[in-house]
Amino acid sequence: MKFWRKISKFNSVRSPMAAVMFAVVSILSVGVWLDGTQAQSLRNLPEAKHTDGGPEACLTCHGGREMTLMAETPHGDADNPHAPYGQQGCESCHGPGSLHVSSARGGVGFPPLNDFSYAGRPKEGQFDTCLGCHANTSGGRLGIGWLGSSHDVSGMTCSTCHEVHATENPLAELAGQRALCASCHGLTNSKHEDFENNGIQIETLQCATCHDPHDL
Repeated sequence: MKFWRKISKFNSVRSPMAAVMFAVVSILSVGVWLDGTQAQSLRNLPEAKHTDGGPEACLTCHGGREMTLMAETPHGDADNPHAPYGQQGCESCHGPGSLHVSSARGGVGFPPLNDFSYAGRPKEGQFDTCLGCHANTSGGRLGIGWLGSSHDVSGMTCSTCHEVHATENPLAELAGQRALCASCHGLTNSKHEDFENNGIQIETLQCATCHDPHDL
């Protein structure tokens, strides 16, 4: 109430435009104060830790089909020590969940868990998670590049092309891979004609047969 009385008083001696500017600056100042308060709250939070509850604890709330089918994917192989389910389960990728499940905060944890489908989250959290395993050669799997590649520089993330919560990988099939790549690159590269003229059937090859999407 005092705030609006100040605006009215200001308006009585200044132009209407000046009063509006005063109101905008005041509101922005309140926003800055709230940001500072939130930052202070974050500093006072304890460090997030793994809950050690396993996937079952997460599925108590997050029990949709795309969550439960994780156990049917390579990431959900609990017998593989290199797979997320062989380590900390869902928290291997989404991050320590102790603050997320805290009853004191109603399940609203800070900082937020890694979300691989929401474009508003920082991509660095996704890269740290995926490359924490996939940048290394282990368990018969070759490590990938990515950082500094043209796909990285263009602002893409792992989830631009990959869906982890899925039992089928369309990128493993010729049609699925070509369709995904064509959604950005098209399939009309004139250089391909040079190969076709030499007897190479481009239409039978996956894009990744010649191009490494993780290290270009």
